[in-house]
Amino acid sequence: MFEQDYIMRLIKDAVKMAMKLIFHIEADNFSPYLIENPEVRENTEMLLKHLDNGNIRVTEQELLAKIKQNPTPDNLLSGLVFYSYLSDKDEEYLSAHNSTPEELKNGIKQLMSLYGMDSFAENFFFDI
Repeated sequence: MFEQDYIMRLIKDAVKMAMKLIFHIEADNFSPYLIENPEVRENTEMLLKHLDNGNIRVTEQELLAKIKQNPTPDNLLSGLVFYSYLSDKDEEYLSAHNSTPEELKNGIKQLMSLYGMDSFAENFFFDI
């Protein structure tokens, strides 16, 4: 339990740090309204609704597939908003929807890898 909470805090901190370093955005929670491209913003809002319905894995796969096709800054921002939103979910929610903090950690590492920032993610998650 403690390790799972720790992973979720690390995910939240990694998102905050990436937002600050890459986009110069400093906040505790991030919304799709930060995304300038209307199509990407609407897609992000749709993905967050799917998360609320418990479709974590499918939604995450959809997000990463879209980013692989078109790795733009707005799509990176979309991914960071996505993981920020997920990091606010508790372990019960994740468990009820067949997901774990460990899987989310791997997802954000994959997101950062798509943008050539493997070392950024590795530095955040080096001890777990």
